Amino acid sequence: MTTGSEPAVSPRAEQSPRLTIIGSLAGPGAVSRAADLNDRGDVVGTTALPGTETTHAFLMNPETDGGALIDLTPSEERSSQAEAINRAGVVVGGLGASADGSRPMEAFVWEVRTGPAVLPLPPGAASAVAVDVNDRGTILVVGMTDVPDPAAPGMNVPVGSFLWDPADRAYTPLPLLDPSAVGPLTLARTLDEHGGVIGGVVTQLDERSWHHAAVVWEPGTLTPHELSAGGGTDAYATGGNDKGLIVGWRMAVSGGPSIAVYWTAPDAAPVELPGRVAFTANDAGQIVGIRDFAGAATFPFTTVLWEPGRERATDLGDLGLGSYVFAVNAEGRSAGYAVAPGEGEQTHHTAVWWDAPRP
Repeated sequence: MTTGSEPAVSPRAEQSPRLTIIGSLAGPGAVSRAADLNDRGDVVGTTALPGTETTHAFLMNPETDGGALIDLTPSEERSSQAEAINRAGVVVGGLGASADGSRPMEAFVWEVRTGPAVLPLPPGAASAVAVDVNDRGTILVVGMTDVPDPAAPGMNVPVGSFLWDPADRAYTPLPLLDPSAVGPLTLARTLDEHGGVIGGVVTQLDERSWHHAAVVWEPGTLTPHELSAGGGTDAYATGGNDKGLIVGWRMAVSGGPSIAVYWTAPDAAPVELPGRVAFTANDAGQIVGIRDFAGAATFPFTTVLWEPGRERATDLGDLGLGSYVFAVNAEGRSAGYAVAPGEGEQTHHTAVWWDAPRP
């Protein structure tokens, strides 16, 4: 097994002092990606497996077994991906469609005592993936068709978003801004500890483009509220914290570059950050996201942590080739992946975490 103590980088890659390489079950040079981490420091994501092109969901903690990666779906012939983990260590994600077409892409939940369990498909969906879970065990699931999405490799065209209640074993669909509208669909990303949801309502314009409206759904009632795009054409909310801070992006013009933003409340105007996308925030107000990576030969983004309260932005660093971040915990540690050099001019994604900037 590969641990965080096995950085597989060439001498030409300069490692950030804050960055720790998690590695892959397939060894140095193989693909992996971290998707989330909790306040205990547990990290989940996706890793290549030795001797196969299949990838599996993993769980690891740097303080346990030397940071060894645990395969969460060891008996699965299908690929799997972990997307989120809660404070209790419950992991959710997706199982890929089977090669023979007998099983669709399905959402799964993993618990340490029971292992992985497949969730039923949401109403009207031909496939699904679980994208978040809160500490109550409620799971946010995106339902999809069985048609590959050309704008999102590895995923199918979405049909809407749903909350799975493990006690009732039932789905609740997230409502649209206009219940009578035909064409728009809910595409949510994160779920807070009170049961509120953050994401957006999207409308397909053509095969590769969508219009985005940033939306938050109230806890309990799931009443949708559209967030301001700040005079722009599009906006999308990607995450937030339990103190009401919401983060995401906006576009000044349709199809233009995204601009990282945060909203202090659902009725507030977006505040721009010097970057492209803000992905999530912790309760201390630290926001992680990406900015343009000037001069990048293979990957255009690198990871940044913003602290608006301190008027500070910190580049978290990479391996000289760019990076991407998805999560930050209460201590300010974040997780995602860095682009790493391989043989010749080849590169690959490797799962990493970044330590918090010092005060």
